[in-house]
Amino acid sequence: MVVFLDLERRIVPIALALSYSCAHEDRAIFLGFKGRRDEALAEIAKIDQLDYGSSSAGAESATYYLLRDYPRLIEASKRALLLDPKDWSQHYNLGVGYEGTGKVQEAISEYETAVKMPDGSAGAAVALAHAYSALGKKAEAEKILRDLERKLKETSASPYTMATIYAGLGENDKAFEFLEKAYSEKSLDISWSLKADLLLDNLHPDPRFQSLLRGMDLKN
Repeated sequence: MVVFLDLERRIVPIALALSYSCAHEDRAIFLGFKGRRDEALAEIAKIDQLDYGSSSAGAESATYYLLRDYPRLIEASKRALLLDPKDWSQHYNLGVGYEGTGKVQEAISEYETAVKMPDGSAGAAVALAHAYSALGKKAEAEKILRDLERKLKETSASPYTMATIYAGLGENDKAFEFLEKAYSEKSLDISWSLKADLLLDNLHPDPRFQSLLRGMDLKN
C-alpha cells in the first residue's frame, strides 16, 4: 500500500485539544478522505460550535467535497465566500456543488469566475469544459481542453491535471497513463481527488480505476 496523504499523524489528539478548532478541521478532512461520513460530519458540527473563520470554512468545504455531499458543499462554499469573495477555490467548490446537484448552468458561472481569477488553476478550466459537455456543448468543451492541452504540454503540468483533460476528451488510455504517472510520483493531487473528482466519473467502471483505488487503500 502506498500512503499519499497522512493527515492522521499530524492531527493534535482531540482529547488533548477539545477546543482547538484546527485539530477538528484536520480530523474532519481526514475522515472525509477515508469516506467515514458520520464521523466527519460530527467533527464539522464541533467546528461550527467553535470560532468560525476562513480555516474552518475551508475545512468544511473540503470535507463535503471529499464526501461528494453536494448540497452541503453549496452551503459551505457560499458561507466561505461571505468571508472572502475572491477565493477562487471556493468558487470552484461552489461550481462542483452545483454540477453535482444538476444545476449545470450555475456551475458554469462559478467555474468561469474561478478561471478568470489570478490564482485560478487549470483544474477550473477542465471543470468548465466538463460542465459544457454536460450541457451538450461538445465543441466548446473540446476547444477548452485542446487549448489547455497545448498550453500545459509546454510546462511541467501536474500529471493528474493532464489525466482529467484526457478523461474529458474521452481518451481514456491517455488518462490512465497520466494517472499511473501521478500514482508513481505519489502526487498529492491524485491522493486528494481520485475518488471524489467529478471530472473522472467516466473512468470509474474501468478496472484500471478500481486498481488505483486499491493501491491507495481507497477501495470501499
